[in-house]
Amino acid sequence: MLSERPVYATSPFPPSPTSPGPTSRMLTPDSYTADHGEDSRLIAYVGNWQTCPSAQQVSAYSHLVIAFAVSYSYSSWKNNCNSQCAIAPYVPICNGADANTVSDWQAAGKKVILSFGGAGMGGSWLGDQNNCWDYCFGKED
Repeated sequence: MLSERPVYATSPFPPSPTSPGPTSRMLTPDSYTADHGEDSRLIAYVGNWQTCPSAQQVSAYSHLVIAFAVSYSYSSWKNNCNSQCAIAPYVPICNGADANTVSDWQAAGKKVILSFGGAGMGGSWLGDQNNCWDYCFGKED
């Protein structure tokens, strides 16, 4: 005797998942502050080749990462590497912004982090002539 196929009261397939509805709380630059203690961080990435964000744009951020400090001077064919891997005392930021910009951010309670590196230090892609990283290996302290 063959058993009959089961009869389902509902579809044999699981129900489709539903997305949660929109929340009523929207974050805007004015509704979030950077004053949440060390267990909460909102980090902004600031490319030194771009225009600096305004004070209002960074108001909600607790940390600002500036990219990039480098140990070379630019040259169109191959960058001029510093053989001691030394970074200049003044690292240009925000496309040549006022030197007080970092001090202003720090005075506003922001932690400013300088990222070292970037494509001009040398890469592993075809045709790259730059090798400035070679002078930096072993100098991590």
